[in-house]
Amino acid sequence: MIIIPLIIILVIFLIRIQKGMFAALLLVVATKSIIDAFWEYRVGPLSFSSFGGIIIPLIFFPVLKKQKIFPNFWKKNSYLLLAALSLGFIFALPIKPLETIELMLIVINIFFAFYIIPYLVRDSKKLKQLLLAIIISGVFPIVVSLYQFQTGVVFQERETVGLTRYVGFYHDAFPVRFYGLFTLFSIIAFFHLFKPKNKIFSYGLMLVGLGALFSVYLVFSKAAVAIIGLWVILILIFSRLRFRAAFTIMAVVIVLGLVFGDTLFSNIEQLFSKEVGYQTGEIKDARFTLAGRGYIWQDYWQFWATEQATLFQWFGDGIGRPSHNEYFRILLLNGIVGLFFFLVYLFSTVKIVFKSNKKVKVLCFMLMGMYLIDCIGLDTGYYYYYNILLWGIIGLFVTRKESFFYQS
Repeated sequence: MIIIPLIIILVIFLIRIQKGMFAALLLVVATKSIIDAFWEYRVGPLSFSSFGGIIIPLIFFPVLKKQKIFPNFWKKNSYLLLAALSLGFIFALPIKPLETIELMLIVINIFFAFYIIPYLVRDSKKLKQLLLAIIISGVFPIVVSLYQFQTGVVFQERETVGLTRYVGFYHDAFPVRFYGLFTLFSIIAFFHLFKPKNKIFSYGLMLVGLGALFSVYLVFSKAAVAIIGLWVILILIFSRLRFRAAFTIMAVVIVLGLVFGDTLFSNIEQLFSKEVGYQTGEIKDARFTLAGRGYIWQDYWQFWATEQATLFQWFGDGIGRPSHNEYFRILLLNGIVGLFFFLVYLFSTVKIVFKSNKKVKVLCFMLMGMYLIDCIGLDTGYYYYYNILLWGIIGLFVTRKESFFYQS
């Protein structure tokens, strides 16, 4: 089985040489969900799921030479996030060199995220191809989810509040919901920007979208429920055809209700049972909610407040920790200064999105809202590919002054 990711990686390099960077980008995007399934296999210290952290800078290094064509506000933002994520590395490098180098590679990839997609996607045809590549990537985890649900086979034993999570071949629920949500986002973006006229193609996209929703549902993620809820609100607020949007959303809910019956709503109720229990007074300790993350946050806060040296409190010790909260992670990693840079970066990005073209504003807010929700319960700075798609697509929409993606 290990031969599959090796062949994919080899083909990516061959495509880069023969067809160029954009063709290589499409192949990376379309096959990433398959490569990530081989997370247990390693080449030296790196798993295949993290091997792209080396591939992407090698393939797309020439893009950095084109920074001068980007607006100053976007370049400033890229350096703000770079500083926020890397300030403490100088202290950790002599103590934990291998771990620090791995974190540095992740940050380098995130820095590349600001330029790869905005530079390479130059017309509507390429944007369509990128969105389709993301959708194609989502097909693999969707098919695996359908297979598990239909056969009862569970490849990885994972549970949350008594619910079995269909994570497929991945290490946890995040990759499944990540690919599912980005597939769903890409389908929404495709219809929103290009309004496809071919009915068979349109129905095919809708079917994949339902599959993506189904796949995300089966990992029982609180964050996913919050993100989809936020997306629905944003679409209704920004849509010019609110009645049609509301009708489509209701139709999807009805279809899911017919397929799953009462199980759909009872599972969602069980998913939030601890949060509901805390609101009703049945659970007294708020730390039990959000899968017990409160205990993790408390431990790290006490460590930072009482055990960290003053220097590290201000500039971080550069050591990555699984805090399940991006704000805490940055505070520990890069100190008060790093967290300040990160907050300035977030405010700056939201301001940029507010000023974006009204046609793409809803799409930018959908991605930005997903990121802000994920920062609460996820260490987003560890997932370089998540950042590449998210900041890459936002960057494309806010930096491109051409109108090619505003037209059908």
